[in-house]
Amino acid sequence: MSDRRKRPYTKDEVLHGVALIKAHLAEDMDAIAALQGLDEDERSARETARAMFALAHIIVYGAVIPQMWVVKKDFTYGNTGNVPELALALLFVERIEQRVELAHVHPVVGALSAGDVMGLIVECLGTKMEDVPAFLDAVREQTLRTMAP
Repeated sequence: MSDRRKRPYTKDEVLHGVALIKAHLAEDMDAIAALQGLDEDERSARETARAMFALAHIIVYGAVIPQMWVVKKDFTYGNTGNVPELALALLFVERIEQRVELAHVHPVVGALSAGDVMGLIVECLGTKMEDVPAFLDAVREQTLRTMAP
């Protein structure tokens, strides 16, 4: 058994999120409708929000936090609450996760979350918009290699 903590998302949620954001980038309305569920019912709205949470979690914990200067310099503050950038990154993930509970009330929450995750990729990782699909392909490939079905 692995020493790693259990991930708070599934392989399918990550792959769903990658496909959904790629569909948004391509402005493929048919693919978006298929990925969000044809009826955009409560279940499909939650699935979309969960997929965005999975991507946000991977990006923040796997790419944003490791690039923070406090992590690179191996500084210790005793309490992560004393590092504003880290607190902001963790708050972002928490807010995306909270949207899962709101998704059934406001189906647009999934689209807003997709926009926020795209913004996270572009703004926090310094990825050009035209390079986002390649970034998502790398996330997809890593997920397929490392996560159990």
